[in-house]
Amino acid sequence: MSDVERSLVHSKLLGALPADRIADLDQRVRWRAYEPEQTIIVAEDEGTDVYFVIKGEVRVTVYSETGKTVIISDLKAGDHFGEYAAIDGRSRSASIVALNRTLVAAMPAGMFHGLLETQPEIARDIMRGLAGAVRGLVERVVEFSTLGVRNRIHAELLRLARAGRVVDGAGRVSPPPTHAEIAARISTHREAVTRELNQLERDGMLERTKGALVIRDLGQLAEMVENARAG
Repeated sequence: MSDVERSLVHSKLLGALPADRIADLDQRVRWRAYEPEQTIIVAEDEGTDVYFVIKGEVRVTVYSETGKTVIISDLKAGDHFGEYAAIDGRSRSASIVALNRTLVAAMPAGMFHGLLETQPEIARDIMRGLAGAVRGLVERVVEFSTLGVRNRIHAELLRLARAGRVVDGAGRVSPPPTHAEIAARISTHREAVTRELNQLERDGMLERTKGALVIRDLGQLAEMVENARAG
């Protein structure tokens, strides 16, 4: 990867800083490249660096005591991770694995704290991110407590589609997640996901194209999820 790519100007959190400040930070962080499926962080590790994804994509996962994988989220270029441990000094709450060739900038916790203290706009962005994470987790807790597997699949598809490309009320998820990946996101098994996706396709709500899942009517899917939540 060229030196041109190695800049925090590509970070959503830091990219608006003055060019001279970005250049200074670029020299002080540690640049690390990872290959697909290579582990970046292991849950319970004691490290406190904050990582900025400059190129590639990573997956946030946790593992049960029986070894079951639960996918929390996928992060793309421009995103960051590791701020929880930097803020509270505790061990890592999740494992991070590169999904493809990935370049990250690792920033020591002390440097990160300095940015929060001197750049209030960055501190506000971090607080908004933490609030968003809490809201997302509350939503998932409610789903796990009140929705059956079929409806949890609908809710996850809705999340993935809204995070992707939406045109004329249809959502495109690209690249399409495997059935096993969807299952790992909502704590079920692959066969249940396969059955429900097949049913949605028969009902005309889902279309599988080369390289994507297309939810034809997000409004209808959202209504189905809301009705299930309302009981």
